[in-house]
Amino acid sequence: MARKWRVGVLGLGHWYSAYGIARALPEFPRAELVAAAWHDRAQLDQFTSTFGVRGYADAAELLDREDVDILHIAAPVSQIPELAIQCARAGKHMVLGKPLAMNVAQADRMVEAVNEAGVVCFPFQAIMRLRGQELKGRIDAGEIGELLLMHQASRWSIAEDWYRSGKPGWFADPQHVPGGAFIDEGIYWIDYFRWLAGAEVVQVSAKVANLVHKDIAVEDWGMATFTFDNGIIATLEGAWTINAPRKTGPSPKQNSVVRLELIGSRGEMMDQFYRAPGRAVLAAGANDWVFERHSEEPFAPGSPFPLDHVVDCLDSGRRPIAGIEEARKSFIVAMAAYDSAREGRSIDLSW
Repeated sequence: MARKWRVGVLGLGHWYSAYGIARALPEFPRAELVAAAWHDRAQLDQFTSTFGVRGYADAAELLDREDVDILHIAAPVSQIPELAIQCARAGKHMVLGKPLAMNVAQADRMVEAVNEAGVVCFPFQAIMRLRGQELKGRIDAGEIGELLLMHQASRWSIAEDWYRSGKPGWFADPQHVPGGAFIDEGIYWIDYFRWLAGAEVVQVSAKVANLVHKDIAVEDWGMATFTFDNGIIATLEGAWTINAPRKTGPSPKQNSVVRLELIGSRGEMMDQFYRAPGRAVLAAGANDWVFERHSEEPFAPGSPFPLDHVVDCLDSGRRPIAGIEEARKSFIVAMAAYDSAREGRSIDLSW
């Protein structure tokens, strides 16, 4: 019988991913939440009392006192590099927060520490590889011919630094993040583009702006065009421009626009999150579009995603679908987009 893995949460800055993991674990038989660490005592007490786990003022204290196997890092981005290195040196597996670092030099240090330790490190920014495996299989099978173009729009309301706080806090603070809406919403899709294309980005052209939230120090909108080394072209929009029903708090998820379009030489696929039916397919040889509805498994408890993937890898001995090296590459592409926007020119990348 597979062992039960002990899980800790480091940081409650990215509070919705921390709460997401914690809510799902009670009905997940292969892992259990045992502890959390965060500097804000009131927020920590709220979290630990809700889930019945021990709380610590900092990560070092948790690692010293608790027998944990896997850490879910949900801290502000500025804290992620040192937490990841600390976990790696302690021999702990991890789900890595997103984006992984403030700059490429930090990302390089993280890669080195994780590889030296030999721990499993799954980057949260690669979750679309898990969610989109079936779609990639259909693309690879040639359902729409040769993949030529990709478009992704991700428009949300502005992030909140705590449930119903009404303020973005660290999410919009350049001391704690490498960028605003573009990287916050877009890093998932940069990684997924690279995976779908089976190629690397060699040129980036981007623009960023403050269209709605003109009082924050990071952008609330960004758009980039990526050219891949196999000729595929992709565009990405990442934004915090949705303000219905109110500006001071998050809109319901169904108000967001999360739309992926894949254009092939013989057809197209369109995925629209939070809509039903959510997918439209014009397959090679088809006379018309087919609209597909993707339903969740009935009566199934929520899975502690993507922790369940880490547990699968540990129990089976296989490598995760993406590791920290892939996270670093996607981060480099995102940072090149900011360079392009700042300098007003295209940025060439070599790998």
